[in-house]
Parts: sequence; C-alpha cells; structure tokens
Amino acid sequence: MRDAGLLTIYTLENIASAGRKPEEKLVAVDTAFYDELTIGVTRLYSARGANQKIDALVRCYNTPIVDTGMYVILEDAKQYQIDAIQKRDDDSVDLTLVRVEDYYEVAYFTT
Repeated sequence: MRDAGLLTIYTLENIASAGRKPEEKLVAVDTAFYDELTIGVTRLYSARGANQKIDALVRCYNTPIVDTGMYVILEDAKQYQIDAIQKRDDDSVDLTLVRVEDYYEVAYFTT
C-alpha cells in the first residue's frame, strides 16, 4: 500500500575539513516510500538464534541502491541501521532494521 510514509536513506560520513578532527554525521542519499511489515516467527527466531535483534521490517518501493550498514530514518524520526536486505521484485526490497542506540547528527547542506 505504500502508506506508512517516506523514509530517508543515509550514509555515515566524515564531514570535517582535511586536517581537522573527524566529525561523523548522517548524509542523506535518497528517499523512498515504505510499508511497515510484521516480523514473522521464522525471521524472529532466526535472528535470536544468531544472537541478533530485529527492531523493524519495512518494504521500500522504487528503492535506490541500498547496502547493509547504511542508515534509515522513518516517519517516527527514529534512526535505524540496515541489517539485511531482501529483494522482492523489480521495484521493492524488504529492509531488516536495527534501532541505533546513540543517534547521529544529520548533516544539512545548503548550496
């Protein structure tokens, strides 16, 4: 249905000038519409068996290139890291998300 909202995909980058103290912030890469999915029993127990935690599962549409380790901010303003990606069809992917404990600052660039 694509009705949960719009998520923003980020990478974590050092935005400090050369020779300065490193300053890591989230830099926006793209946005995508998404639906929230229910975490199934099989996926939940597989994660627990691997000593991992799943905080959210979303299906993104018209998704740009995403990779594990990238970050996502959903409509609820919570930050998540992409733990796993499952391609569904030509225009959608399922993203397994893990909530970030310590939030990163978001870089807002003006040109």
